[in-house]
Amino acid sequence: MPVNIYDVAKKAGLSVVTVSRVLNNSSTVRDYNRQKVLKAMEELDYKPNAAARSLAKGDTGMIGLILPTIDDPFMSQVLFAVERAAREKGMFLVTAFAPGCEEPGYANPVSLFRENRVDGILILSPVKNEEYILELKKNGFPFVLLDQHHSAVQAPSVTVDNFYGGYQATARLIAAGFKRIAHISGSDIYESSAQRLEGYKQALRDHGLEIAEELIASGNFTIAGGYEALAGWIERGQLPEAVFAADDNTAFGVIDAARKFRISIPAELSVIGYDDHPFGSMLHPALSTVRQPTPELGKQGVELLLNVLSGKVKRAVTITLKPEVVLRDTTPAK
Repeated sequence: MPVNIYDVAKKAGLSVVTVSRVLNNSSTVRDYNRQKVLKAMEELDYKPNAAARSLAKGDTGMIGLILPTIDDPFMSQVLFAVERAAREKGMFLVTAFAPGCEEPGYANPVSLFRENRVDGILILSPVKNEEYILELKKNGFPFVLLDQHHSAVQAPSVTVDNFYGGYQATARLIAAGFKRIAHISGSDIYESSAQRLEGYKQALRDHGLEIAEELIASGNFTIAGGYEALAGWIERGQLPEAVFAADDNTAFGVIDAARKFRISIPAELSVIGYDDHPFGSMLHPALSTVRQPTPELGKQGVELLLNVLSGKVKRAVTITLKPEVVLRDTTPAK
């Protein structure tokens, strides 16, 4: 395993920030500490990462990640992917919650840039908080959006094509011969929810199927939401042939309701979720889903932010990644 900045800091007996400042030739480092770092680098045969040394603004050696929650499996997976990618680039990650979502023990997101505690910020998830993002832009603070798109804000971003994911999931159900396909959407504060819904609708249109509004429900990305949606359709005599759920938690709720009402999956009801929750493949039946490219999202986000910091990227570049449908036991084998 290659030597990284953490190994150098441990060997020198100093902080990662101090090592980063030495790598960036900062004048704030005492000569004694500088020599300790240089000696540790020599003994470990450490070759500094070029991206980490060429940061144009600040010299903390740290980047921030702002996200709404870590309870959601997708967001926690992206968190781990970002941390891994940052570590490989010799950077340290600071985590903060989005405004209004702060919890004890986590950094205040606004202070991350107002107090220059990090060199740049990654903002995860399509939370509709344009005022906060515009403040970052107004202050000229480097940031990259992850898995979100704000039409009113031109900024570097790495996104996942949620419309494509919703379209492909629905198209797979149509290809299996289903015509009454329901959708349980997520919370409307997430743009990804609207994009998956629109992908679902477009797939129905393109295949000449009616968009039945009574088969579209809101599940709020929760197990309870999925359960209540399917239970409602059953009680009203509107059981669909298949359900495309906006996330796997919602799909878990659908499966739970089907079990209670003794509806066989997939013989009587097929289900596709979204995100590829780790538990999805362990269920009986195993959940069909749309797999998010979380490792690539984290890697591309960190690389884009470092390119913004080094001046290699000076405009609003958007990198779009594609999710993939993974078929398991909750849908027909074909």
